[in-house]
Amino acid sequence: MEQVGSLAEVGQDRQTGRFVFHVATSTWEWDDDVFAIHGYRPGEVEPTTELIMKHKHELDRELVEETLAAAVVDGAPFNIYYRIIVGDQIRRVVLVGEGEYDDGTAIGSGADRLVGYYLDLTPEMVAESSAAADAAVAASAKARDTIEQAKGILMLGYGLDADAAFAMLKWWSRNRNVKVREVADRLIQVAREGHVSHPGLRRLLDSLLDDLTTRRTPSAS
Repeated sequence: MEQVGSLAEVGQDRQTGRFVFHVATSTWEWDDDVFAIHGYRPGEVEPTTELIMKHKHELDRELVEETLAAAVVDGAPFNIYYRIIVGDQIRRVVLVGEGEYDDGTAIGSGADRLVGYYLDLTPEMVAESSAAADAAVAASAKARDTIEQAKGILMLGYGLDADAAFAMLKWWSRNRNVKVREVADRLIQVAREGHVSHPGLRRLLDSLLDDLTTRRTPSAS
C-alpha cells in the first residue's frame, strides 16, 4: 500500500467530502477532505481505483466493487457502509452516490459519472461506547424509544449496524446543532411518510452533506 500519513497530521475532523468517478476514463476526483479521510494530504497521491480498493477492508472489498459496478450500469442512487484501512487504523465510512449523464439520459442506462459523498463515522463511534452515549442523550424511556426507532431506520436505509446508526445520529445532531432526539423525530417522520431509504431519507442526508461540502471542489491529482 502507498505510504499513508496519520490522520492527526492531515486533519482528524475531516469527516465529509465529495468525489467524482468518470466512467469513460476510469478516473477519480477527490476534494481535500476525501484525501484526509484516506490519510493523505491533498494531491499527495493519485486517487486511482486500485489505490481506493487497497484501502478497503478485505472483507468489504467485494461489496464495494459490486455496488460501484452496478451503479455504473444503471446510475441508480446507492449507499454503502464499509471499513477502510488507514495506516494501522480501521475507519468506518458511508459512501453515498448516484449516476450522472451528459445527455440527460434517465436512470437505468450506463452513467457517465458517479458523484457523491464520503461520510466518516469513526470519530463518533470511538468517542464513547453506545451504552454511555445512550445514557447521555436519552433522559427518558420515550427518548430512548425514539432514538432506537431512528437507529432502526438508518440500519435499514443505509445498511448500518447499531453502533454506526447511532454514530450517524450523533454526527447529524452535531452538524445541525440540534439534539439527537430531534434528529430521531425527523427521521421517524420521514419514514412514516413512506421514505425509509429513497428518496426522502436520502434527500435529508444529501442536503446536509451538500451544505457541509458546498464550498469544496473535487480536484484530480
